[in-house]
Amino acid sequence: MFRRASLAPLALFSSVQRRFNSSQELTALKTQLQKLEKKIQQLEESKASNGLVSIFASRHMKEMNMKMALHVFADKSYSSFIFCHKHLPVVLAHFIMQLDNLPAGLSAMPSVIKVRGIILNSFLKIVSCKIPTSPEAEKEFIHVLEDIDEAHAEAELVKTLSVGILELKDHLSRHRRALLELKESSPQWSRIKLNESDIMPYEELAGIQEPLDFCNRCIVRYNFMSRMLLNLGNDAKRVGMVDLEVNLERIVRGAVDEARQICTDHYGDCPDVEFTISTDTKKIRFPFMTTTIRYIVVELMKNAFRATVDAHMKRNSCGIVTCDDMPPVKILVHMKKGINHACIRVSDEGLGMTQKQQEMAMAYSFTTVDKPAISLTNEGHVEHTEAVSPLAGYGYGLPMSRVYANCFGGDLAIKSMEGFGTRAYYHIQL
Repeated sequence: MFRRASLAPLALFSSVQRRFNSSQELTALKTQLQKLEKKIQQLEESKASNGLVSIFASRHMKEMNMKMALHVFADKSYSSFIFCHKHLPVVLAHFIMQLDNLPAGLSAMPSVIKVRGIILNSFLKIVSCKIPTSPEAEKEFIHVLEDIDEAHAEAELVKTLSVGILELKDHLSRHRRALLELKESSPQWSRIKLNESDIMPYEELAGIQEPLDFCNRCIVRYNFMSRMLLNLGNDAKRVGMVDLEVNLERIVRGAVDEARQICTDHYGDCPDVEFTISTDTKKIRFPFMTTTIRYIVVELMKNAFRATVDAHMKRNSCGIVTCDDMPPVKILVHMKKGINHACIRVSDEGLGMTQKQQEMAMAYSFTTVDKPAISLTNEGHVEHTEAVSPLAGYGYGLPMSRVYANCFGGDLAIKSMEGFGTRAYYHIQL
């Protein structure tokens, strides 16, 4: 009885209509009943959608390395369309389930809820799309993926998740901030043992690292598979997003030039760079994504340049920063026949990190700059700091670089010597 009544609230309208003499009352009642019916419909649709997500999340999420990617997307006898139609919703379903189970209250933050809504919408679009077994169905599927790609780019998923962390940090630290404000407001509160550096609740956020790594791996995996399909063409040197013959030295030098320009634009100068190429042949080529290598190397170089300049900054008589006497940033590119991984090592003498900083280096939204690139205002709005260094400040550079490295069989590790400098090791699976 309850179910029939709840599913059709408008059916009650005729039975109560004679009780109301005012047309305004009737209109108001009808509007309320329509809203109720809409809410019930939304709840039922949400329940059905979540059930569908659970079904797909119970399936194994396909690992995707370069060798498998080339097999799926380059082999004409293999249907890359059907592969993506089958596996992309599985990736999104796992992503949604992880968002629902983020610890420390992160899943309840407005920005995380926003990301979940976008991903759920993308998931439903794909599962509602016909299996692409004909040219017409393939075109429709491509159109759906293009729409999703545009929506994800507009939403800036990774950045929006980082805002969710800011929202959680703001929520967890509000009592500490209140105590610090009391301490600064009057001498009578001077005995409060709390400083500015104690406000951030990093210990309460320790449990979010692995779940967020998983979420970001889902983003990377989805983007890789969908864009491999969207970028398929007739280029003999390229399959989708993968360059078949990567020239590692050339990519690294290009990334260094990009980071050097960023440093020069900000400081007016840039430390020197020393290259060492460790290889037994000049002809080593391997399939990989140039954009991924470049992104990671640029991040590592930006960190190295900033640490070096901040540690050894000198200004000339005109007040302009000069890097003439600064120690160089050193890069070693190691790649030989018969090994499983190439390695790019970036070394700086930027005085290194403390043990605590090194432990937190891969933590999301942790940054060593005084003023981060994004923060929340007192009203909870996102504030972009225009004056912040473009070399650092988002707190996502290193952890996202490691996610990219891990997704394709590699790794990223940081070793630091406090008072001297830092070395970063980027391993690339060959």
